[in-house]
Amino acid sequence: MRVDRGATKKIAQIANIVNSINGGAIFPTFKTVTEKDHYRLEVSIPSIEPDDIKVEVNGSDLIVFQNIQVNGYTLPNVLGSVKIASDVELENISAEFEGELLIVIMPFSEMSGGFQKEIDIQRH
Repeated sequence: MRVDRGATKKIAQIANIVNSINGGAIFPTFKTVTEKDHYRLEVSIPSIEPDDIKVEVNGSDLIVFQNIQVNGYTLPNVLGSVKIASDVELENISAEFEGELLIVIMPFSEMSGGFQKEIDIQRH
């Protein structure tokens, strides 16, 4: 396999730009609380504008990232990710800011209590 030195240099430059724009490393904190009918994820992301924060579900991962504009390009800067529990209703995950905190609500699936059904036995 051949390594494109130009691409490697560009990736290193982008990493340096992302680090410089952010004023150094950012260490968001993630805290998950189990409520009666949902998980509540509280994310503290200091010094980043709320409009620059994005939340995305990708498979069983919830990813929190920041979009950075550099020379006409949008660069994603992943701030962290959390595995989504199997009892979460993926379609109904929502997020909002409460003051400085990003709050992600991950509601339990109706099936999370366990599915139960009596099965009729057919007689032939």
